[in-house]
Amino acid sequence: MSNADPALKVIGYIRVSTSKQDIGPEVQIAALEAEAIRNGWSLTIYREDAASAKSLKNRPMLARALADLKAGTFDALAVSKLDRLSRSVADFSGILETASRQRWALICLDLGIDTSTITGAAMAQVTCTFAEMERKKIAERTKDGMAKIKATTGKHMGRRSVLPEATVRQIVSERENGASLARIAANLNMASVPTAAGGKWYASTVRQVLGSSAAAQLGPK
Repeated sequence: MSNADPALKVIGYIRVSTSKQDIGPEVQIAALEAEAIRNGWSLTIYREDAASAKSLKNRPMLARALADLKAGTFDALAVSKLDRLSRSVADFSGILETASRQRWALICLDLGIDTSTITGAAMAQVTCTFAEMERKKIAERTKDGMAKIKATTGKHMGRRSVLPEATVRQIVSERENGASLARIAANLNMASVPTAAGGKWYASTVRQVLGSSAAAQLGPK
């Protein structure tokens, strides 16, 4: 399959969010239509209104586009800019894998990505790699910053990953004695016992602890 093929049936996906700085639909459509004319595509526009790119959920037009691509009704999915499709590295990688597995092409005009070509497919992988590297750098800088704050102030920053054994044991013991999840949560809050994240206890939080491996491995003393 080549983007020069006049029979190439392409979904032009445009996304319009509620942001005042958003790229208008007219700009997106114009870019896609110009590319379609250059390459001889048969272009069909799918428009998503008032949608966020933080997640692929709650985007019915994207779901419809992916279903039509899977069914073989179209050959490719095209966007004028990558952020019209996704701002998540994981979501973008997932779409790339789906496109490869189902044998349809993904085209992002702003990055020169067209997975129907060898060069475009390589560019897509490079984009994912660099985006993932940037995500890891941000996480590393955040971790270093929290460590510095802890070293200079003595305060713990970020989420605690493990509850003290005594807290887990208390929860297990109260539950075995017939206390409800809400009652256990109230007892912990009254005793000013912090959660793993340092916050307030709720029945759902207690349930998570009871279902954890720490609780399962903890035997009665």
